[in-house]
Amino acid sequence: MASGPRIPFSGILLIVFGGLFLADQMGVISFGQTFAQWWPALLILAGILQLVEHQGGAFLPITFITVGTALLLSNLGYLQIGSVWRLWPLALIALGLKSVLGSGKSRA
Repeated sequence: MASGPRIPFSGILLIVFGGLFLADQMGVISFGQTFAQWWPALLILAGILQLVEHQGGAFLPITFITVGTALLLSNLGYLQIGSVWRLWPLALIALGLKSVLGSGKSRA
């Protein structure tokens, strides 16, 4: 399957966010506070893009989507995650399970 030229999505994002932060610094718009509240949406977007663009494993994209959703809901006041952060060792357990369960695959 032939593929056309790829759009450098990360470069475009850097240009857009650089422009927004520059406009914020110059007093044209107020972007800093908006970004502080909505930045977890970038994690969600990154997870969705990884799921769509890559046919590999879904563990990392689903992790991005889950963490981004939890942080965004917390920033918007819909979820109290202060006590949930005590469960961070679950991430280590999940990574360990992924490693153990994924090690049975052949590496041909």
